[in-house]
Amino acid sequence: MGRRRWLPLALAALSLAVTAAAAASVTGMRVGGVPYAPADAVARALGDIVVSGQGSLTWRTARGTLTVFADSPDALWQESGASEAQTIGLSAPVLLRDGGWWLPLDALDTLGVRVQGADLLLPDGTTLVFRLPSLPAAGADGRSQVDELGNGVPALRLFAGGGDAGAAGGSGAATDAGPQVAALLADLDMLPLVDPSERAAIDQALEGTAPDKPLMVVVTALQDGGWQPTFTLSQGGRSLEFRYPYRMRLVGGSPSRVGPDAPASMLLLLPAWFNLYRPITVSWQGVSASITFRR
Repeated sequence: MGRRRWLPLALAALSLAVTAAAAASVTGMRVGGVPYAPADAVARALGDIVVSGQGSLTWRTARGTLTVFADSPDALWQESGASEAQTIGLSAPVLLRDGGWWLPLDALDTLGVRVQGADLLLPDGTTLVFRLPSLPAAGADGRSQVDELGNGVPALRLFAGGGDAGAAGGSGAATDAGPQVAALLADLDMLPLVDPSERAAIDQALEGTAPDKPLMVVVTALQDGGWQPTFTLSQGGRSLEFRYPYRMRLVGGSPSRVGPDAPASMLLLLPAWFNLYRPITVSWQGVSASITFRR
């Protein structure tokens, strides 16, 4: 199943460094971990013409004409002087929100706009600062933290005390022995954005999960011991307890023991009523924190 290939994706939390070197800027947004740029603002900076039609946007530049479609990753690109357009595939669907068009950054690459760190480098050599909303801050008590795994993909870390009180589905609370056990949760569907080379392995792990929404969980520990395979997720006044094996699929390791060289990994299969675009509160071994898995 290629488990050993895709599991390390959740273990490498990367920090996103941003710099601002130009006065002009545009503000983007994250959806599903994917950064999007506003078409109108970038077109104005380029001096290009964009025309919105029924479910489509046509962007004319000196390089050619790009036509994109709402909620579709497919686009048409006709290079200047070419007799016909060719179909290209974008990394994510183009979005139409409140009358505004939003494009994944690789669509801008077709137009000659290059991404350099936190800047958009325009064909004439000028730059636009590309601003994205910051990720939620870590929990005030230091027992939770929202990280970015890369390319805007968020992950939630929960740090609990050690000990065997919660082993094998036990009901005991975490001890106060310090943050010796940690759980990392991420949206499995988003992990190919962290490392596209792992897409095939992740797609294989996704098989059989529909129509549920799978979250990947990796549990690690500073020392050998037990851990509690029970997570409670809450949203909009509703809660659901995931207790192994109910709505939990073990991927690797043990559902009762964990250690420095023996992590445990599993999928939480969220029912359809969970909305990954809204905050979800996760509780595990006496620790609770909230995260929005898609933006």
